Amino acid sequence: MNDQSQREHLEAVLDDFVAAGAPSSEALTEWTRRYPQFERELTRFAASWQLSQSLPVSPDAAQLPDEVLVEHGLRAVQDLLAAAGRRVQTTPTEPAAAPIQGLLHEARRLGLRPRQFAAATGLGESLLAKLDRGLIRFASIPSQALEALATTLQRDLGSVRDYLAQRNPSVAAAAAFKAEQAPQAGEPEDFFSAVTADTTMSDEQRARWLDLASPDQR
Repeated sequence: MNDQSQREHLEAVLDDFVAAGAPSSEALTEWTRRYPQFERELTRFAASWQLSQSLPVSPDAAQLPDEVLVEHGLRAVQDLLAAAGRRVQTTPTEPAAAPIQGLLHEARRLGLRPRQFAAATGLGESLLAKLDRGLIRFASIPSQALEALATTLQRDLGSVRDYLAQRNPSVAAAAAFKAEQAPQAGEPEDFFSAVTADTTMSDEQRARWLDLASPDQR
């Protein structure tokens, strides 16, 4: 059902709701059971009706027929509902997050220096430099490493995964990370081999990652 037909359906339901008599709590329960998709609108209309009954009647209103007052009240409530619907439809959606330009770039954006970045992720500075340059074979990267990067960089896991999966190997590693010798272009290194070779990692950090490797990867 499109927006126009749904609005017309709502108007017809409200008209029938009024025609059935003064909205009471019992009537509201019955009508919301019959039309659960309009529960909020029916509730608001019943509340507005009750409020209008408790307000003093102006001298001009006393001269109008009851059916005219009902019609005016109904239209007023429908106008409020229509305005609310427009506000919901025109509320801007949150812009999609920009793709990751680089792991080191994202870390700098958060004010993290290389050593702080390495400490937060539990990954060595050399390994992080290789990951940033696309020198690590993506299929060998454990999910725990992807999650550590996403959490530290405050990015969603999909963005981190997409960045690393799409990186092309490069012969250079970031000097700021004091990277070890990088593999040749087109020959990405296995994640666990890089862990073993990373002298910037503590023994505890290295053991943690190597525990995730299969026996032939250690």
